[in-house]
Amino acid sequence: MLFLISKFFLIFIICFSNANAVEKKWFKKGEYNDWEVFAKADKVICYTIARPKKMEGEYNIRGRVDAMVAINSNNKQNKYYVGFDFGYYFSDNQKVKLTIDNGITFEIDTFSQTAWINPFKNPKLHIKVIEAMKKGNILIAEGISNKGTETKDTYSLVGFTKAFKKIKDVCK
Repeated sequence: MLFLISKFFLIFIICFSNANAVEKKWFKKGEYNDWEVFAKADKVICYTIARPKKMEGEYNIRGRVDAMVAINSNNKQNKYYVGFDFGYYFSDNQKVKLTIDNGITFEIDTFSQTAWINPFKNPKLHIKVIEAMKKGNILIAEGISNKGTETKDTYSLVGFTKAFKKIKDVCK
């Protein structure tokens, strides 16, 4: 387990660290229907984020639940990041299913309370998911907590294409 935690933080640091950044503040750069856009002051890292329109499952309480797509302009090899906060812990090696418009499906990895695409296992999957999101209207993220609770979160993709264009324009 310690190895997995170390591996996750190494990946996170590689994807999102910016040793040269003096300013750590985030600034809102826009809102596009259901998606908000934020950028660091140095414009190296930008992200767009949305909350689910509908959350289903037999749970008592959940933490933060959202979908996020980020860009790190300093990391040319793995520039994009797609992740989902589920608001509960996953079991080891648990997968999450993403469905876009009831047709295109993806299976992504989990760690702690997050589902994410591991850039070392499948570096091109970020692009495939982003392209499907740009063409879609609805994204459904389905997961199972470490207690066995099944959840289904429905996100609107209205505004995602414009929000993604904005993060690409701001963080070149």
